[in-house]
Amino acid sequence: MDLILVFISIDIIASKFLDAYLLSYRPESVQRRHSKISTYLLRKTGMDNGIWFSFFCTVFVVGISLQLFTTVFTAMPYQLLFIVTGLFTTFLNLGAAHSTYFMKHNFVTEKLLQNREVDMQ
Repeated sequence: MDLILVFISIDIIASKFLDAYLLSYRPESVQRRHSKISTYLLRKTGMDNGIWFSFFCTVFVVGISLQLFTTVFTAMPYQLLFIVTGLFTTFLNLGAAHSTYFMKHNFVTEKLLQNREVDMQ
């Protein structure tokens, strides 16, 4: 089970890296993707480009999570929750990277933007 957790962690980090890499070379992306938390943190720190900051935060959170799931939360339900959540996060990151690379919306980004418009109203 520990090997599966490591592979899921690598998937999350690799998909986030791909998204950050593509966004850094295509600044005119299809949409502006900013979460409220990262926007707040970037304003407080004075950073202009939050792409790589977001990637390093992802690496930090995944590393801490992997450490916790191999030492403290070793029960199977916790690990299965991490696997499902990790696969979902990887799916979202790859959808965002695909959208950035081809400069058009796909079904993942359409659904995310649809939910974002509902939240803003």
